[in-house]
Amino acid sequence: MSIAVIYTRVSSKSQVKKGDGLASQHQRCSEFAAYKGYEVVESFQDEGVSGGIVDRPAIKQMLQWLRKHRAQEPIVLVDDISRIARSIEAHWKLRNAIGSVGAKLESPSIEFGEDSDSQLIENMLASVSQHHRQKNGEQTAHRMKARLLNGYFAFWVPTGYRYTRVKGHSGKVMVRDEPHASLIQEALEGFASGRFTTQAEVKRFFEPHDIFARDKKGEIHPQRIKNMLTNKIYAGYYEYKPWNVPLTMGIHEPLISWKTFQKIQTLLEEKAYAPTRRDTEGQFPLKGYVTCACCGHPLTAYHAKGRNKHYPYYECFNKECPESRKSIRKETLESDFEALIKKLRPSMPIMVTIAAMFREAWDKQSRELATQWKSQKQALKDINATMNKLTDRLIETTSPSAIKAYEQKLEKLEAQKALITENLANKPDPKKNFDASFRTALSFLANPWNLWTSHNPEHRKALIKLVFAAPLPYMRNQGFRTVKTTSPFKALTSICDEEKEMAERQGFEPWRRLPAYTRSRRAPSTTRPPLRTSSVGAL
Repeated sequence: MSIAVIYTRVSSKSQVKKGDGLASQHQRCSEFAAYKGYEVVESFQDEGVSGGIVDRPAIKQMLQWLRKHRAQEPIVLVDDISRIARSIEAHWKLRNAIGSVGAKLESPSIEFGEDSDSQLIENMLASVSQHHRQKNGEQTAHRMKARLLNGYFAFWVPTGYRYTRVKGHSGKVMVRDEPHASLIQEALEGFASGRFTTQAEVKRFFEPHDIFARDKKGEIHPQRIKNMLTNKIYAGYYEYKPWNVPLTMGIHEPLISWKTFQKIQTLLEEKAYAPTRRDTEGQFPLKGYVTCACCGHPLTAYHAKGRNKHYPYYECFNKECPESRKSIRKETLESDFEALIKKLRPSMPIMVTIAAMFREAWDKQSRELATQWKSQKQALKDINATMNKLTDRLIETTSPSAIKAYEQKLEKLEAQKALITENLANKPDPKKNFDASFRTALSFLANPWNLWTSHNPEHRKALIKLVFAAPLPYMRNQGFRTVKTTSPFKALTSICDEEKEMAERQGFEPWRRLPAYTRSRRAPSTTRPPLRTSSVGAL
C-alpha cells in the first residue's frame, strides 16, 4: 500500500470555521486516499498564509519529511490546485520542489500529468487561481478605501484603541481601549505642554506600564515612541496616500486635539534636548536648570567619593570660568532654591484680586470666542471654495510641476480645514464653570511650594518649567542672581512689591483747570503731593 501525506492551507483564520476550512479539505483528501487505497501517514497545514508566497512553515516541514521517506515514493494530496498555490510562479516552484524529493502530487479535483495537454490544463487552472487571488485583493482594497473615505479606519488598530461593534454603524468601529488610551493621552499632552522635553522621557513614562511590546532586553524600542508622537490617528484624523485617501476626519474619538498634534510636530522638528539621566533625576532635581552666574554654563551634578560615603555637589566644569571646579554643596544650592520659591507666594488679598481679574478676562474671552466662532464658519466656506477651484485646475492640467504644486497646496488647505473644523466643533459653552476650570491654576499660583514638597520628580520639573522662563544663574557663596520668571509670576511679583500700594478711589480730588496767571507764576514742583492710600487688605 502506497503512503500519502495531506497538505491543507487557508489564507485567513476565519476560514477555519467555514465550509472550505482545514477540516473540510482534510476530509475530502482522506476520502480520496481511501478510494485510491493510500495509507495517510502524516498531514501538514498552513493557517493564515497567502497562496502567493512559497516560503511557508508547513511546506518546509513537509519537504523535510518527504526527503527522509523518499525511498517509499510518498504521494502528496491537496484538495484543489488553489491550495498548493495561487500564483503561477509559486505553483511551479512548489511543484518542482515536491518532484525533486521523489514525491508525487495528486488531487481529487485535477489530474496532474507530465504530458503537454495535462500541463496546459494545469497552467490554465493555476492562472485562474492567480486571477481569483488578485481580484479578491482588488475588491478588498476598494471596500477598505470606501470605509476610509467614510471615516472608518480600516487597518490594524493602533495601541490605545480596539475594534468593536457600535449600534448605528456598519462593521466594527475603533473605540478607546482603557487604560492604554488614557496613558497615551497623558503622554501626548505632556510632550506638547513641555512636561516631557524628550522622547526618552516619554519612553521612561511608559516603561512601568504593560502597553508596548518589548525587545529582548525588556525595553520599549524608541521607534515606537516616535511613531506614536507622529500618528494622526490619535488626533482623530488619518490619510493613506497609496490609495489617494486625503486627510480625513475619522468617526472615532480622538485622544488629543488637532492643535495639540500640530504643536507636537513643531516640537519634534526643533532642536533636540539632551535627555536627563534616570539615576540623577530624583537626586539632583535642579540639574540642567541651574547655570553658573559667571559664564552661563550649566552646572554639573555629581557625587564625590568620601571615606565612608558619597557627597552630592553641583559644580561648573567650564575651564575658562573663574568659578571652574569650585564645588557647591547640594544642600546649600537647593536650600537657596527653596527660599526663592517661598518668596513667590502672594498674600491672600492679592489672590482674591487676581481671581477677580481672571474672571473678568474669562468673560471677555468668552465673548471674543463667540465672535471668532462665527468668523471661522465663513473661513471654512472660503477654504472649501478654494479647494474646489484647485481640484478643477488639477483635473484640467497635464503639467507635472503644476500637479505637484496643486497637491501641496491642497494638503496645506486640508490641514487648515481640519483645524477650523475642530475649532467649530468646540463651540464655546456659556454654562462652563469658571471656578472648576481655574481651581487648579489658582491653587498653584497661590502656593507653588506644594509641588516641590511632593518630592515627585515629575512635579518638581513641572514647577521649574511653570515658574521660571529661563535657566537660573547661581553664584557660589552668594546665591541666586536675578531670575526670569514666567508672565503670571512676573505680574504677581510686581503687584506684591512692598513699595507700592493701591489708593482708594475716594482719595482722588476732582481735576480743575488753574487760571492762566496762576499757571504762569506757579513754580515748578519737583515732588508730588502724597495721595491718600489704603492697605491691600481693605480691598
